[in-house]
Amino acid sequence: MATEEQKKQNILRLTQIALTSLSASVWDTLGESSFALTTLMGDRILEMFEKEMGLEIAGESPEAVIREVQRIFVDEFGFAQEIQTNIMDGGNKIELRVKNCVNHAFSDKLAAAGVQKPYICPIMNTTAAALRRMGYKVRNDIVKWNEGGGSIITLVKV
Repeated sequence: MATEEQKKQNILRLTQIALTSLSASVWDTLGESSFALTTLMGDRILEMFEKEMGLEIAGESPEAVIREVQRIFVDEFGFAQEIQTNIMDGGNKIELRVKNCVNHAFSDKLAAAGVQKPYICPIMNTTAAALRRMGYKVRNDIVKWNEGGGSIITLVKV
């Protein structure tokens, strides 16, 4: 019989298998159009951040909201060691460099399953949801950043 810790690890493993399989199936069917299906994920995480983590969006600048979303992912969840933000093109392009992300190994599993871009990234989807809530329409993209153990997320206002 498995110990409680082994059971937790087995649950995590099953969840990863299910999520990897679903993500790969969606990617195989839709390719980069898969990004369009992630808005609900970002909206739900954003809602949790507002209700449980004290995130406030109304009246804040996009930069302040992005910094607070990053702080929650880093300080409250330990999801990444650091997230660096570069704002370019007069504020129309935002680049997030996610360093030492806990999802890096999972992104490797997604890539092995044929998913060319880890479109289900919670950081990318939550940041995009926050910007949408502020009235901005954004196009997002993500690439693995092996040197940093994470990813580089690009959000472009359209």
